[in-house]
Amino acid sequence: MTQSSPRGLHTTRDPEIDHVMRLPAEQQPKWHDPARAAAVRAALEAEPAQVAVGEVRELTALLARVAAGELCVLQAGDCAEDPADATPAAVALKAEMLDVLGGIMRVGADRPVLRVGRLAGQFAKPRSQPYEAVDGVRLPVFRGLIVNGPEATRSARRADPDRMLACHTAAGRTRSALEELGRGPGADPLKRVWTSHEALLLDYEVPLVRPTGTGGHYLTSTHWPWIGERTRQPAGAHVRLLARLENPVACKVGPDTTASQVRELCALLDPHRVPGRLTLIPRFGTARIGRLQPLVEEVGRAGHPVLWMCDPMHGNTVKDACGLKIRRLEDIMTEVRGFLSAVRRGGGVCAGVHLEASPQNIAECAGAGTVPVRGPGYRTLCDPRLNMRQAVAVAAHWQQGLSPARPAVRAANP
Repeated sequence: MTQSSPRGLHTTRDPEIDHVMRLPAEQQPKWHDPARAAAVRAALEAEPAQVAVGEVRELTALLARVAAGELCVLQAGDCAEDPADATPAAVALKAEMLDVLGGIMRVGADRPVLRVGRLAGQFAKPRSQPYEAVDGVRLPVFRGLIVNGPEATRSARRADPDRMLACHTAAGRTRSALEELGRGPGADPLKRVWTSHEALLLDYEVPLVRPTGTGGHYLTSTHWPWIGERTRQPAGAHVRLLARLENPVACKVGPDTTASQVRELCALLDPHRVPGRLTLIPRFGTARIGRLQPLVEEVGRAGHPVLWMCDPMHGNTVKDACGLKIRRLEDIMTEVRGFLSAVRRGGGVCAGVHLEASPQNIAECAGAGTVPVRGPGYRTLCDPRLNMRQAVAVAAHWQQGLSPARPAVRAANP
């Protein structure tokens, strides 16, 4: 269902951002108390920025080095964050996971690795359907802890705007924990943990847009926002919002994406053809990864120096005989190999890999000695994540021999 953003949103200093909030917006909840939602938006707008503009510019410069073939990127973390995990111990484990996987990728890629976490904001989830039936009861789907609860009750599934404030506070605790670990602002750029999440919930993201001080605007909720496959409509609010930001941005694309669609997205999100500005994240599935090469070639013909990052998770989600959502490690690794081959043949830049993974001892994906079953080992809030042993196997598939040679940086204005 398409739902326009509610009237009465706060006024930003950029009238174009106010305009995009009146555009159609997919995957938005219907708040149980619209007046309270308006108050929460106003409270978020009054909050100080969690990310400084200098940080997002620094990350863009680093991603330009990825475009030049000097670096690659590991982006990994939870499918859906739990605000309760915003503790120093939990954040340290996630940073350690990124270090282990990044170290493995570095060997295969023969170049340094940027570490990017799906954390400090990955609280909202898009869903295939707005409702589900549980024991014969029709309930709104779980949309992440920033919107509602996963418990199959009417009260838990009610969209509660106060959850946005709780998640914003948790994101701040996560950033503080990273700083205490020496992985935040001021750290070596190749050692710090950069943050990313899907910029899905507009009532949360738009109040956190701030002026850059030089005439532009940027999103202060994260360093690197992305748009999902379900919200990449060129005329929709999500694309138009990210097009106005100075952050580096990313967009997921699926196997049904056409060459004309990807070209239009690039024109909107990377109009000036700036290396490091735009990353495209294919989520095709191992059976259809062969459809990727024509898109890579089309982007190259259009002159956009985009980065291509492999998401081998979302196109490989299936249900087992018991109806449990799982992913098979063999499929995930096969898609990584197919991605590297397709992007190389298409003349693009293989930037890195985007994984849903956990440092915890979980059993949600099949492979490497793990058989997922319902129980204490299956604790994801939404989709199955790799455990450490499985994630290591995937990271090891990022091999220099399958990656393209280091390319020259393309001109910003061909």
